[in-house]
Amino acid sequence: MILRSSRRKPEVQKSDRQMRLSSQQLGRRRILQVGSIGLTGLCLSQSILATERLSLPRLDSSRSPRAKSVLLIYLDGGPSHIDLFDLKPDAPAQIRGPYQPIPTNVPGLSIGELMPQVARHAQHLFQVRSVRHEEGVHDPAVYQMLTGYKHVSSAGGLKVEPTDLPHISSALLQADRTFGAMPKAIQLPEIMKMESRVLPGQSGGILGPSFDPFLVDVSMSGVVRKPELYRPHDVSVDRLHRRTILLREFDGDLERIRNIGVDRLDQYQQQALSILESSAVQKAFDIEGETPATHERYGRHRHGQSVLLARRLIEAGAKFVTVYWGHEDQDWVDGRGPRPANNPWDTHRNHFPLLSQTLAPRADQTLAALLDDLSQRGLLSETLVVWMGDFGRTPRISKPWGSRDHWPRANTVLLAGAGLPGGTVFGATDRHAAEVISDPVSPADLTATMSAALGIEPSQNVFDAEGKPHRISQGRSLFDLI
Repeated sequence: MILRSSRRKPEVQKSDRQMRLSSQQLGRRRILQVGSIGLTGLCLSQSILATERLSLPRLDSSRSPRAKSVLLIYLDGGPSHIDLFDLKPDAPAQIRGPYQPIPTNVPGLSIGELMPQVARHAQHLFQVRSVRHEEGVHDPAVYQMLTGYKHVSSAGGLKVEPTDLPHISSALLQADRTFGAMPKAIQLPEIMKMESRVLPGQSGGILGPSFDPFLVDVSMSGVVRKPELYRPHDVSVDRLHRRTILLREFDGDLERIRNIGVDRLDQYQQQALSILESSAVQKAFDIEGETPATHERYGRHRHGQSVLLARRLIEAGAKFVTVYWGHEDQDWVDGRGPRPANNPWDTHRNHFPLLSQTLAPRADQTLAALLDDLSQRGLLSETLVVWMGDFGRTPRISKPWGSRDHWPRANTVLLAGAGLPGGTVFGATDRHAAEVISDPVSPADLTATMSAALGIEPSQNVFDAEGKPHRISQGRSLFDLI
């Protein structure tokens, strides 16, 4: 917003015409621009505040939180459960593949040889080897894993629609009414796409754009692009307060916006000011504050630096951070290594070279570093880590490429922290890792677990832009099952 005096009537009249928008059309992005540009010369372009409308019903929960935050690591495309964790060494060669199980630091527990660093931290892992759903195409599979709900279509080529159900972090963002300077729901390093098409299930959906996770961009080389909430170095906290006083003297625009039904602009301004004042928030995004050894430990690649940033954001107060794997790898861009068919873990072709040369080494390095780092910092007990993808891969190796295709009927998802019993395996598959034979777990059970971890009852409702209820999850929390 440009601050204007009452003498400039033509501009005021123009603004009046522009303000003839509904509160839903105006949206959170515009409100945040109006609420913060006058303070800082910046605009806050993604979701920050937990609630937008005074009319939202009160939400109660009888649960006690098991964690302060959730860190969801999502491997775009679907990692191979049978090659990484749920190996079947006694199966025929066309099932078991070339990899062998290796022992972990937990007696009697083994995982695949491609994850040797994770094997040394297996005491933290709660492995769920019985995840299953029915969606064999990426678009609806991604949607169901992130929202906990089945899409109305099982076809590919899905587009983002206003009727989409919300990403679990967006639902929990609305359910959590507490105030905090750090954005609560954050995603990085980019939005998942198939070619140029954004995959549904990553936004606030029916809750409205106000509840879209805050997007932080991390480049393919692992450089964090500072988000727009950064305070310029030449704007001191004292200067921010002086601008706040000045802004209140020119509140005509605020009154016009309130007249169209947006009653929480003051809280947006307060949040914008809190973010810009907070040294902890400012420092959290400054990933270069980490030592070179820490950068190397997580991996000097996009995934490693994204997860390192996620740890910093959680440490600074973020409630839910989603890290997608994202397109990366200068190796692929320069033609020095195998390239996936679509998203990075969609290994229809070059499955085994991709796993052994690029994907598994980076996943192994970064997950091991995260588990160790969170444990050493005392954060693992108060953080739920979830490591998952679209689905598993076919037990039988396909021809003619010698690869594995989509397999939603059995998959392994890793969890850690939040009081879960580490060093254990929940559920099981048959001798070919093809079918779940005990303790089946659905995507809804996973979203229920994330909700319960934060002390929010999964059966609780949140509300769409029309005030209609939407149940956070129809699943059962793993905390209840174990």
